Amino acid sequence: MRMLRKISSALIIILLTIFINVNIFASDVTEINGARYYVEEEIIRNELSKGVIQHTDISYSSAKECTSTAAGLGSTETFVPDKYYPQQVNVLEIPSSNEIKITPWANINSAGWTLSTVRSMIIDYERDNPGYKVIAAVNGDFFDINGNNNFPYTPNGVHVSDGNFYKSSSTRTVGFKNDGSSDPLVGNETFTRTEKMILAIFNEENEVIREFTIDNINNNPQDGEISLYYANKDANKKIVPIDVEDGYVVEGAEFALPHSNNDFYGLGKISKKGNATLGAGQFAIVSKNPIVTQALSVGLKIRVQYEFSGDYKNIKDAIGVGETILYNREYTGADKNRHPRTMIGVKEDGTIIMTVVDGRQSDKGMYGATSAEMAAILSHYGAVEGYNLDGGGSSTMIIVNDGELQVMNSPSDGRERSDSNCLIISVKVPIIEHSVSNVSESSFTINTNIIDKNGFEFDKLYVGIEDEIKEVINGNASFTNLNHNQKYVYQFYRQINGEFIDFGFEGVVYTAKTMPEINYINIYYNNKTLVVEVDMNNPDEAIKKCLVYIGDKYAAVNNGRANFYNFQGSIENIKVELTYDLNDGNGQKKKEITNFRIHLGIDLFLDIAIHKINVKITNIYN
Repeated sequence: MRMLRKISSALIIILLTIFINVNIFASDVTEINGARYYVEEEIIRNELSKGVIQHTDISYSSAKECTSTAAGLGSTETFVPDKYYPQQVNVLEIPSSNEIKITPWANINSAGWTLSTVRSMIIDYERDNPGYKVIAAVNGDFFDINGNNNFPYTPNGVHVSDGNFYKSSSTRTVGFKNDGSSDPLVGNETFTRTEKMILAIFNEENEVIREFTIDNINNNPQDGEISLYYANKDANKKIVPIDVEDGYVVEGAEFALPHSNNDFYGLGKISKKGNATLGAGQFAIVSKNPIVTQALSVGLKIRVQYEFSGDYKNIKDAIGVGETILYNREYTGADKNRHPRTMIGVKEDGTIIMTVVDGRQSDKGMYGATSAEMAAILSHYGAVEGYNLDGGGSSTMIIVNDGELQVMNSPSDGRERSDSNCLIISVKVPIIEHSVSNVSESSFTINTNIIDKNGFEFDKLYVGIEDEIKEVINGNASFTNLNHNQKYVYQFYRQINGEFIDFGFEGVVYTAKTMPEINYINIYYNNKTLVVEVDMNNPDEAIKKCLVYIGDKYAAVNNGRANFYNFQGSIENIKVELTYDLNDGNGQKKKEITNFRIHLGIDLFLDIAIHKINVKITNIYN
């Protein structure tokens, strides 16, 4: 009877536990089209600039048999319908703001696309856009990963950045308004572009001042018309040169990207007027329109491209996407495979959601998601509309945190994959040259030079570390009473109504390391090897190399010891040479030390004593 009570009690506890868990989960589970998702724990949370938030969640998802075919690529498990599989989901929440810009970016050379990591593309973006600083980025569109296309490594869809239509042929497209509205995306609409290409002429301030319609491509213009000429590729992926007569020729174009016979992007300065044979990285305009002819001249910067029309008109930043997986809160996808995934969605209030679901790592609790699970995940975070970007080994989320680029997800390749493009989240900033000087163990100085306020209004510039903010006076701000060998992140601020507002970018500086010292050395024989043990005070590991000299002989110190093999002679003339770097901006230095305590082993002590006695006896007889 007592045993029965024990079993009954245990059963009640188990049932209560299941009941409680079910009720806890039920209140937090998001379900759409039979797929379910809930978050167990938020393990990382980063509050970035301008209200952007990144968080990483340990979570679970399940799918119906009709929406999934496998437990996940790389898993040997049999898929179980409605079973909760562990996931790691990385999320960016980006408020719709005219202070935040979302734009595609790629490392494109003058005549073609190259593959780069998201990290490299971030660095390239900031180098080419000095008035913007990156907050975060995710990988972009699907792309020609094996380089099999006639124009290798291009993204599948459009790639439009800041009004430049590097690639304008596409099917599914998402455009970013970047206007701070509650309706910041254009997606799931019919893609259309201008019937003809547009010729733009720039002034010296890099502003478009004139635009004309291009009538023909690689065909002679008729009276009143203009034509664009560029070299294309044949079936063997080789550029076929093309002749042009009396053209305005751009010989060394910044970009000359011939994706096809009806998709080209060109940007560069007219280098000559006349006849030419065009090859890779070149294009030309031939004009029989007197107005255009009068507007063109050698030295002018011009651009040729298709542009959006219809629903996407006036969109200056757009990227190609795969499936529309969520629209008007309804599931619209079809992919039944579980893979690592990158998605973009939008909330009803205009907040943009970017998520990276890790996968192909079932041993780490990362199974990846089907389309239905993707819809459930986006819905859980509040999205009413969502799109699938490239996934698999490409799925990458990077943020700028404490002045450094950090990969927040777990790429399934075990490293960052090189992709065709990415989505950059950046903020507009004043252009400020900044550097660090006078670095010591407890202080440093931030030096600044404002190159361009870039539209911001401020009379005073401030710089801060941690909770200390100082006004920049005569281009400098100094900080003292700091800890040695510690990383400090400094930010720039302006003051509005007594409140410090950060500009959204930062720098990193380390205080200097502590000067290393030699406490003492211990010398003894180990068989025929003279061993010199060096006891060093090197708390910050500033020492790069340590040598022990005995007369004209020397040995390097490794693991605290210097070995002199088959040593013979006097040890009275001994010194230690340190090569060290205090990380104070002055590089490596050398220091000789001769003043230190010496401990001698008993055998060595007796050997030296006997040697001295023998010397004295020899001197007496001599």
